[in-house]
Amino acid sequence: MPGTIVRNLFDQYSQPENRLSHALAVCLDEDRRLLQEFLAWAGVQSPARVRDLLIVEQSLPGDPPESELEAERIGLPDIVVHDDDGWCLLVESKVQAPLTEDQLRRHERTLRRRGFEGIHCVALTKSGVRTPKGTIAATWSGLYEWLGTARIRSEWSDRLRAYLRAAEVRLAQEEYLTEGTLTMFDGFPFSDDNPYTYGEAKRLLKLALKELRKDRALIALGMDPKAPGRTAITGRGGRVVWDFLPLKDRPRRGAFTGYPHLTLAVHADHLEASITIPNGVIRPVRQRLIDLGSDRLSTINAKILRRARRLISRGAWVQAYALQRHYLGQRSPAITDAMLTFRLETSQSRNSGRVKRQPEWVELFAALPRRKRSNIQFQYRVHLPWGTKGLNSRDSLGLIVDSWTAMKPLLDALRGEP
Repeated sequence: MPGTIVRNLFDQYSQPENRLSHALAVCLDEDRRLLQEFLAWAGVQSPARVRDLLIVEQSLPGDPPESELEAERIGLPDIVVHDDDGWCLLVESKVQAPLTEDQLRRHERTLRRRGFEGIHCVALTKSGVRTPKGTIAATWSGLYEWLGTARIRSEWSDRLRAYLRAAEVRLAQEEYLTEGTLTMFDGFPFSDDNPYTYGEAKRLLKLALKELRKDRALIALGMDPKAPGRTAITGRGGRVVWDFLPLKDRPRRGAFTGYPHLTLAVHADHLEASITIPNGVIRPVRQRLIDLGSDRLSTINAKILRRARRLISRGAWVQAYALQRHYLGQRSPAITDAMLTFRLETSQSRNSGRVKRQPEWVELFAALPRRKRSNIQFQYRVHLPWGTKGLNSRDSLGLIVDSWTAMKPLLDALRGEP
C-alpha cells in the first residue's frame, strides 16, 4: 500500500544518488498530488489512479527493499512507480556516477521479466546528458525549479527543495559535487529569521555567478563569460565568501590580480558587488589610477551616483575602499592592517541626504596610489543590505548587474577611455 516506504536516515545511504532518490521517493509517496504533477512533468500518464500507485526504491516490485550495497551489487533501479498491473515509471538518479545505456536497458529487461510492458524511464542527472532513445532526460536543477512553481507548491515540494539545497551544500563540502548543480539560483534568502551560513552563501554565490556569466549587459561591460573565477573556494566557515568575474581585456598571462575585475561577495549581513583594483595591477592601469586625482575622481563619483539612483532608493549605498592586509598562511584568514572607506556622496559639492560633504576623504584616496609603500587593494563597492527589495528572489541578479554597470565610469577611466 502507499506510504510503506522505509524512512532511512540520510547517512544510511553512502551514495548521493541514493540519498537524493530516497528523498524524491518519500515526497512523491506522501503527496499524491505532487506525484500526479510529477508524472505530467515527465510527460507520462498512468492508467491507474494516482492514489493507487505503488512506489518502491532500491528494489523491484513485489520484492522487499535491499540494502544499499546489495542493491548496487545486483543493479536495482533507484525508484519504480507502478500500478502492479503492467505499467511502471523507472527513475534513475545520477550525480557523479556516469549514466550508461547498458544500465538502463538491464533495468528495463528485468522489469519486463516481471510482467511489465508499459515501461517509461526518466534519467535525473545534475546536467543534461545524452540518453538512449525513449528515455526522458531531466536534471535535478530542472526538478528544483519546477518544484518552486506556484501551481504545485505544497509542504512536500518545499521540503524536497529544502533538502536539495542542503544536499548541494553537503556534497560540495564532501568534494563529491565538484561541478554542476542540483538546484538553481532563486535569490539570497538571508534575514534575521534565516541567518547567513557559509555553506549556503557559497552555494548561492556559485549559482548566481553561473547565471551572471550569461548576462548581456555584463558582456557589454567587458566581462569574459568563458573565463573562470577562483580556482577553489576553500573553508567551511567565515563571515564572507567571494568570487569574481574576469574582464576580456585583461592580460592573458599572469594572475588575476594583474587587472581589475568584478567581485561578488556574500557577507553575513549584506551582499556586495565591487570593482576591484588589486595591488598588483599592471603598470598602465596603476598609472591611470594615479593620474585621476581627487577632482576627476569626484566627477566619476557623481556619474556613478546618478547611475546608481535606483539602487540607492532601495537602501543600497556606494563606497570607495582602500585596504591593506596580510596573511599568516596560504589558507589563513586575512588580517586587516589599515582600511579607508567613504561614501561617494562625501566627495560631492552638495550634501546628499544624511551624507555630508567631506572632500578630504576623496583627496586622501586619490593620494594613496601616488604615495603607497605597501600592498593596497582599491575597490568601489555597492553595498546591498539583506532586506533590500528583490534581493531574496531572482531579481537580485538584476540588482547585481545594475551595481556593476553603475560603476562603469570607473572602469572606463582605468581602461583609458574618455
